[in-house]
Amino acid sequence: MYATTPPALRRQLGFSLIEGLTSLLVTAFGMMAVATFYVSLSNSSDLAKQRTEAVRLAQLKMEELRAFEQVAADGVGNRFDYTDDVVSGSDTIDRANGDYVTSTSYTRTWTVAGNGTDPQKWIRVEVRWTDRTDQVQNVSLRSVIARSDAGSIGTLAVGPGPIKPRSPKNRSLDIPYPAVSLGGEKSGFSPPGAGGRFFVFDNTTGVVLGECTGALREGTAVSFDAVYDDGTSCTEYEVKRYLLSGYIRFVLGSFSLSDFVNPVGPAKELDALVDTYVGAGGACFTQRQKTVSAGNIAAPRNISSATRAGKVVTVTTSGNHGFSAGQFVSVNSPANVSFNGVFRLLSASGNSLSYAQDAADGSVSGGTLPSTVTQVQQIIIPQQETAPPGYDDELSTFVAYTCIVTPYDDNNPATPNRWWGKFRIAPVGGWFLGEANGAFKLCRYTGDYVADGQVSNSEHPLYYRGVTGALDNQNYVVISGNRSCPTDSAANPAIGKYTNVNTTVHQTDAGGGGGALSGTNGGGAGGNGGFTSAEPEYSTTSAMPMF
Repeated sequence: MYATTPPALRRQLGFSLIEGLTSLLVTAFGMMAVATFYVSLSNSSDLAKQRTEAVRLAQLKMEELRAFEQVAADGVGNRFDYTDDVVSGSDTIDRANGDYVTSTSYTRTWTVAGNGTDPQKWIRVEVRWTDRTDQVQNVSLRSVIARSDAGSIGTLAVGPGPIKPRSPKNRSLDIPYPAVSLGGEKSGFSPPGAGGRFFVFDNTTGVVLGECTGALREGTAVSFDAVYDDGTSCTEYEVKRYLLSGYIRFVLGSFSLSDFVNPVGPAKELDALVDTYVGAGGACFTQRQKTVSAGNIAAPRNISSATRAGKVVTVTTSGNHGFSAGQFVSVNSPANVSFNGVFRLLSASGNSLSYAQDAADGSVSGGTLPSTVTQVQQIIIPQQETAPPGYDDELSTFVAYTCIVTPYDDNNPATPNRWWGKFRIAPVGGWFLGEANGAFKLCRYTGDYVADGQVSNSEHPLYYRGVTGALDNQNYVVISGNRSCPTDSAANPAIGKYTNVNTTVHQTDAGGGGGALSGTNGGGAGGNGGFTSAEPEYSTTSAMPMF
C-alpha cells in the first residue's frame, strides 16, 4: 500500500514562471534606481571637487594681485606694481600644462576697475569650466585692493604701539589747521582774503562739501540750503571739491641758496588762478601776510577760573600774567577743551584777561579750570594790519593763496572725481613777469622728495594730472627775471643735509608760459641733476600718483 499526497497539498508546492518573471522585473527596477543614485552621487562629488579647485584658483589670483611691491609704475617690469600690473587679464589652468594639479581645465578671468591714481581698485575674479555632463560652471570672487605703499605695510605686523597716533584735531590732514570744528563731523575754514565767506569740509575725507556766506562760528551745526537768523546761508556743492594751497615768497636781487630756506623779501600783490584742462576750474583767494615776533615773552600762567558771558571769556590767573590787550594768547585746558584755542585779548590787567570766542554760552562747572595761558611768540597777520603791542620784529612777508578746485565728475561711483590743470599768478600793482632785467619770474619748489625716481602731484609738478584730493604746501618763490631759479640736491641726513630747497622755472609770462619740467634740474633721487624718469608733459589721458 502506497502513501499518497493529497491534491490540496500538491497544488501549494513550487512557483510558476509568471511569478519568477515578476520578481526579476522588480529586482531590475531596484538595481536601476541604485545605479542612477550612484551616478548622481559621483557627479555631485566631482562637481564639489571642481568647485573647491575653482575657488582656490580665484583666491590665488586675488592674492597675487594684492601682493604688489610698489605703488608707482616700475617702467621696466622688474617689480610687480599697483599702477601697471594690477590690471585686467585672463589665463587657462590645466594639469596638462603643469601649472596646478587639477581635475579639469579652467579658464580664469580677472577684471580690474580703476587706475594707478585711484585710492583703490575693484577686483572681480571669475573661474569657468565644463563639468562631465557638458554643463558650463563658474565661481567668482570680488574684493577691493587699496593703493597702499608696500613699504609701510610692515606696521601691520608689529602693531601701532602702545599709544594710538592722532591726526590734528582728530580730522583729515587735508583740512587746513586753522579750520574750526562745526557740528556733524564737519569743519569750517575761511581762507585769507575770502572776506565773509567760508568753506565746509568733511572731517573724514577732507573734501569740500559746500560754502557759506556769513559768520564762521565754532561748534555751529551747518545745514545746507538754509538761512540762519544772523543771515548766514550755506550751499552744498553738487560735485565735491578739492583744496589747493600754499605760499608765494620773494627773493629779489642777488642771492645764495640759503636765502630760499626761509625767504624774507617784500611781498608783492598778486592774484592766483588755476587753469583746468579737465574739471570746472577753481576759485582762488590771496592775501599778503607777515610774520611778527614778540621780543619779551611773558611766561605761561596757570588759570584758576574762567567764565563766559555771551561770547566773551574772562580768565583769572594765579598771579599777574604780564599780557597786554591786543596780544595773542594760547589757552590749553585738558579739563574743558571748549576753551582751547588761540585768541586776541580784548583786555588784560593784573590777574584778569578776556577774549572773544565763538563757542557755547555758559560757565565752567565748579568755576575752576586747571589749565594754562601762554603768550604766542610769533603770529601771522595781514601785511597792512598794525602789529599788536610788543610784536615789534617783522620776520618775513609773503602771499598766502587758497584755491577750491572743482574736479570732473565721470558719474562712476567706483572712481574718484579728478582734475587736470596748472597754477599761475597774475601780478597786480605795476610789476610784471618776464626774463629781462626789471621783470620777475615765478619758480616753484619741487623735488623727488620720496626718492622713487618720479614726481607725484604732491611733489609739485608743472602740470597737475589726475588730482583726487587736497594738495597743500604747493609753494613758490618770485625772483628777478634775469636770474636762474636755484637748484638743490636731495636731503641726506647721513651727511647733515636736512633740507631740499630745489626750485625750477614755473612761469615767465602773464599767460602762464615759460615753465620747466621738474625732472630737468637737481633735487632728484641721487641729487645728480635729474630724476630717473622725467615728469611727463601735460596729458588728459594719463595721471600722476597723488603722493
